[in-house]
Amino acid sequence: MNHSTVLKNLSSSVISDFPINARPLSIAQQSYRYVIFVVGTLTNLLVVVGIFHSRQLHYPRHVFWVAISLANQFQLFQAILEVVSIVNRNQLTCQIVVLNAGVFYTIVLTFLTLAAFDRYLAIARYEWYKKKVTNKNTIYLLAFGGLVTYLAATSPFWTGFKNIKNCTVNITHVHCVMIYNLLLGILCVVLHVMIFVRSREATNQHPNFLQASVALRFFPAPSSNIFSGAEHGIPQPVDQENPVITTRIDQVTDLDMNGTDAKCFAWLTNKKKLNRLEIRAALNMSINVLPVWLCTFPVTLNAIIIFWCIRLEKSCSINFRINPYLTDFFLCHTIYNPLMYMLTSTEFKRALARIKQKVKCK
Repeated sequence: MNHSTVLKNLSSSVISDFPINARPLSIAQQSYRYVIFVVGTLTNLLVVVGIFHSRQLHYPRHVFWVAISLANQFQLFQAILEVVSIVNRNQLTCQIVVLNAGVFYTIVLTFLTLAAFDRYLAIARYEWYKKKVTNKNTIYLLAFGGLVTYLAATSPFWTGFKNIKNCTVNITHVHCVMIYNLLLGILCVVLHVMIFVRSREATNQHPNFLQASVALRFFPAPSSNIFSGAEHGIPQPVDQENPVITTRIDQVTDLDMNGTDAKCFAWLTNKKKLNRLEIRAALNMSINVLPVWLCTFPVTLNAIIIFWCIRLEKSCSINFRINPYLTDFFLCHTIYNPLMYMLTSTEFKRALARIKQKVKCK
């Protein structure tokens, strides 16, 4: 009885471990991954370089995209290493792939979750956000989140429960990671819906937020009037910091607060303080990133179904067949995320134009 139990446990453990190079890759699949790697690398590096070399983009809402692009790049390296390990049967490359299987994708989802929470705070609690959230704190948060996610996802290896030398992926480990990804997906969909609702409410209260910025021209007061007033002994209110604004403040307060001027100078009313750029960034992110999360569910759910098919010894041939194609197709998100950021961020477009102008001048 004990002998049969031991054999059953051994067989189940063998079934739960799959060699990383058991699935062959066709020439078309290899070419697809190489193309994704080249295009994705160029796109992600453009985001990182553009934000790094532009001081106008040194804000938390852009720092998140640097972290997301870097995590995307590591995931692209992982996809290429998997091709090398399968085609060339390289043992060292295979061990690296097994250790990091699914890890960088989970880190990308973690960063996207933190970015969504950042956008929500920028709208819901803007005054607190403006005082507490800085670039340094954002970098610390991203580093901590990425490190904790990596250590948690690879914990079966460095705690001794699994070994990378046999180059096999454990489906129980993958199942736990996919459950975590599924929970992140649900949380982020809820966050993005809340962001979209809050953004629409803010734009309805302040319609000028999403319109183009208006350049205002200020004309200095004639110097002759100031001297003439002083000669006649008329007291002039003087502010050492900004005398022009002090002398004109009465004119500003006389504006019709129910008309067009109240919309342009929303800070003169008792409405909640908001930031136009934060609102626009949040709205763009909720629209652009939400499809990525919706596409996450098929990949995650299919992996969970495969796990239970193996555990229950059921036939799920369709799920096994479509799983490689789902995984390869979803690599497109490494291009989609940074590309949509560049196309929808007016700040990034202006930064690229300035960088291009500097290069031409040199």
